[in-house]
Amino acid sequence: MPKEIVKEKILTFPQVKKLLEEREKEGGLNYLQKITYDYITKLSKLDANRAEELMKKLEMEGISPIVAAQIVNIMPKTIDELRTILSTENKLFLPSELEKILSIINSFRQ
Repeated sequence: MPKEIVKEKILTFPQVKKLLEEREKEGGLNYLQKITYDYITKLSKLDANRAEELMKKLEMEGISPIVAAQIVNIMPKTIDELRTILSTENKLFLPSELEKILSIINSFRQ
């Protein structure tokens, strides 16, 4: 019988990593979860708390949650990289807005 989706939430890589770590403590991970954990561990650039904080700040700048999550996952270093990610938004960002967003991202960089 197919599983029913009860709730959907957009998560960043660090948040997924934290959830998998909690699941592992509770009773272990299955094969697919272990592969996902290894992949996420290699790509995570922030811890879960800082990722969530950065997502909130990006959303306050008018960025949708799904695009904010991608920005947190990728942590773009240049305006061009940021502009590419933001191209899916239905909003045109001014150069000054892009610089402000990049400044926010850089303040979270480890």
